[in-house]
Amino acid sequence: MSRVRTMLAAAFLLGAMLPTSAIAASPPPPSPVRLGYCGGDDWEPTLARSGSLIVVAITHYAGDPTCDPASASPTAIFVQTSTNGGSTWTVPHAAWTAPIGGVTYSKQADPSLAIDSTGAIYLAWLGYGLNGGHTDVIVVKSTDSGATFTQATKTNAADCKNCDHEKLVAAPSGLYIAYTQASNHFIALSTDGAATWTQSNVLRADVVAFAEGGVVDPQGNVVFAWADCQSSSCSGVPAVDYRVSKTTAGTLSTTFALVGTAVQGPDCPFGSCGFAYWSPQSAIGIDAGGTVYLATGQGQSSTARKSPPIVNLYRSSDAVSWTSLGRVDDKNASGCAASACYALYPTVIGGAAGNVSVAWMDDRAGSPVDHMNGWNVWLRTSTNGGSTWSGASVKVSGYDATQTQEQPNGFKFPYGDYMGIGINGCGAPMLTWGEGQNWTGGATSPGHVEFRSMC
Repeated sequence: MSRVRTMLAAAFLLGAMLPTSAIAASPPPPSPVRLGYCGGDDWEPTLARSGSLIVVAITHYAGDPTCDPASASPTAIFVQTSTNGGSTWTVPHAAWTAPIGGVTYSKQADPSLAIDSTGAIYLAWLGYGLNGGHTDVIVVKSTDSGATFTQATKTNAADCKNCDHEKLVAAPSGLYIAYTQASNHFIALSTDGAATWTQSNVLRADVVAFAEGGVVDPQGNVVFAWADCQSSSCSGVPAVDYRVSKTTAGTLSTTFALVGTAVQGPDCPFGSCGFAYWSPQSAIGIDAGGTVYLATGQGQSSTARKSPPIVNLYRSSDAVSWTSLGRVDDKNASGCAASACYALYPTVIGGAAGNVSVAWMDDRAGSPVDHMNGWNVWLRTSTNGGSTWSGASVKVSGYDATQTQEQPNGFKFPYGDYMGIGINGCGAPMLTWGEGQNWTGGATSPGHVEFRSMC
C-alpha cells in the first residue's frame, strides 16, 4: 500500500513491450482525464495495454458519496478500460470481492497488471486486513477485456506476514510475479495461466526489500528492478541498494546485479506518512531494441542524507552490465532553488529502439516550496537511448477547478508513491498517477487518479 510504504507499498510494472499497432481512436484528450469516482478516494494506479485496449487498475477506498453514491464502495481494486486511446472510459468496477480460498480480505492494495499474448488480462494485488499483519499476494484473470475476473489464486506458497510490492510480468514462457518480505526477494512462476504457482526465494539481502517492476528481454528472460533499504529505517549514506535481477526464461534461475545506491530520502511533511514514503525508488523499462533502462532516485548531494531528491538513469544491453547516464530531471530549470524542491517517484518506458521516456513528480511550482503544493507530473524523452534529451521536460498534469486537490500551480500532494506508464497506440507515452490533498485522504480529503495520453 503505497501511502504507508511499510508492509504494503507500491510500484509499477511495465513488462514486455506491448504491440504499438495503430488504433482507430477519438482525438486524445488535450489535458488529463480523472478516473475512478468523483468522490474519491482513489490512488495507486497502474496500467497495461494490448492493441486498442487500455486497462487501468486503481486502489479504491470509500470516499464522499454526496458526489457519487458509488464513491462509498468498499475498499477494493477497481478496473476501468478504454478502447479509444484514453478519450473515454468504462465505469469503474471492482475486480474481485469474493473470498479467496475461503479467506475474506477486508482490504486490497498495490495493483499490478499484465496482458499475455492471447489478450488475457492478469491483475495482482495484496490482500490484507487479517489478524497479525498477514498479507497474501493475489492474482485474478480476465478473458473478456476486463469486464469480469475469474480464477482468483494466492501466489505465495507460505505464510507471508507483511509481504509487499508485488510486480506482475507476462512472458512467453509464463507469468512471473516478484514480491518481498523483509530481506526476502521472492519470484513466483505460473505456466498454466495463473492457476498454480511455483515460488522461489531468489535472494536474501539488506533489511527491507522492494520489488519495483519488471520487463521481458528479447530472449524471454524476465528482468526485475529492486530498491532495498540497508536498514530498518531506510536511513543512512547510502540508505538504498538498487539491484536488477535476471531470471532465465521458463525457470526461476536468477542472478543479480548491483547497479547503484542512494542516500536517505527527505522527511515527509505529514508526520503520519509512514516508513520511507519518500525514500529513493527505481523503475525499469525496455525499448524495442532490447536496451534496458533503470530510473532511480538519489539525493542532489550523494553524500548527504535527506538531500533534495533528483532522478538518474542507467542503461544496459544485457541487464548485467550498466552504464550511468546521469541526471534526467530538470526541476531546477524554472523557479526551483537547488536546495528546495523535490523530484520523486521516477518511472520509465521504452518505445521504438533508442526511444526512452522518463517521468517523475516535482514541486518546482510550489508557492511556497513546502512540499504541500505545486506538485506536477513531468515527462522527458530521448531518441538516442538517454544519451541526450529532446529539450526541456513537458508538464503532463493539469488544472481542473472542480477537483479540490488541484490548484493553478499544481496538485497539493502526491497520492501514492508511484505512477503507471505505457506506450499508447500512436507510439507516445501515456501516464496515470494519483493526486491528493494530503497524505491521509479519506472521505473528507479524498485523492483522485488522473490519466493522460501524450498522443
